[in-house]
Amino acid sequence: MHQQAGLADIDFAAFKRKVKASYGLDLDAYKRPQMERRLRANMERCGAGTFQQYYSFLQKDPALVEEFLDRVTINVSELFRNTDQFEVLRTKVLPELFKRHSVLSVWSAGCSYGAEAHTLAILLREQTPDRPHSILGTDIDDKMLARARRGLFRDEELRNVSSARLKRFFQHTADGYEVLPELRHLMSFKKHDLLKDPFRTGFDLILCRNVVIYFTDEAKSDLYRRFHQSLAPGGFLFVGGTERVVGAVEIGFEAAYPFFYRKPLAH
Repeated sequence: MHQQAGLADIDFAAFKRKVKASYGLDLDAYKRPQMERRLRANMERCGAGTFQQYYSFLQKDPALVEEFLDRVTINVSELFRNTDQFEVLRTKVLPELFKRHSVLSVWSAGCSYGAEAHTLAILLREQTPDRPHSILGTDIDDKMLARARRGLFRDEELRNVSSARLKRFFQHTADGYEVLPELRHLMSFKKHDLLKDPFRTGFDLILCRNVVIYFTDEAKSDLYRRFHQSLAPGGFLFVGGTERVVGAVEIGFEAAYPFFYRKPLAH
């Protein structure tokens, strides 16, 4: 039986408060219709009629909590996703950065299971084989971070990786393809909540792609401002194929290439 709209609003508001207190996740930063739709699918599966009931189920079942967090923080990716955009990164953005810095500091924000960080590691290793670049991958999901650290990928996640790259950077195992140590050494993975945790500064390149799609406009705007502050002068923000930084100029960015925003060099 459906709740009346007013009661449903109160129920959802109470649920959001409790989730924030218990799991540190701020659902107010996500667009409500999409969020509710995804959560209601979870509720139906576990037989919860209200958000209050769903929360009480979460409190008793760690597996449900894991499913809930997976549902909220979408983890869909592959190496070299949107290959044409990574070609711009390879041929234009990285060479521009290398003119000013021999070693780069890169952040893959909302990295999921590390496909993007590994893509970056491949490109950096190909262009500058011996330089100790640093790639930080962060995500809110512990399970995804554990997988990122392992560096194990299935065939379908590597469909955009050439056979030459597969042979050079991966080793075939019974479970899939595992990254070789020469790439692994460039990467580190840490838990981080983009909506509430502090940001490090001095990055030459930040990738935040297909992460903010369900964030509210206000949360996105705040996030892009903080990314701007985190970049070193001349650094780039790389966003997803369906995303653009609204108010980029006001924030302080200049449009460099499609999906790439540059923080101007200090004068």
